[in-house]
Amino acid sequence: MIRERNTECMVCVRSEQISETGERQTMETRSKGRLSEREGVLYVLYEEKGEKSQGDAPVKNLLKIQEKSLRASLKKSGAVSWKINFEQGKRDRSEYVTPYGALEIGVETREVKVKKRQEKTSLLLVYTLFIQGERQAECRLELEIL
Repeated sequence: MIRERNTECMVCVRSEQISETGERQTMETRSKGRLSEREGVLYVLYEEKGEKSQGDAPVKNLLKIQEKSLRASLKKSGAVSWKINFEQGKRDRSEYVTPYGALEIGVETREVKVKKRQEKTSLLLVYTLFIQGERQAECRLELEIL
């Protein structure tokens, strides 16, 4: 377990989406970030490079991991904004705001796994993605905080 209150870290994100038609998309990114822990809750702040269509503006991500209750939340700000909660067996939805307009995006979380070790923390999220209320993809999101 990381004991420092606020430290630099590396955030590795691997995502996989399988669409309703069976098309598989995978993505992997690495970013520098900041990790802090307060009252048993981990907070990870990291940036993603923006897409060219959004003027390469970065997107800040704040990931909150509650290990004991197997919950996580992700808040994005910058070129896009969005906040969503992942809790096993539950649904959540919110507005995903881009420079081109907003969409309602929802998740139905099937699995949340958190593993904390001295040198790294891992988070696994398995969920169904909905856009404008329609099922879009089965998703797997793995994060390693080193």
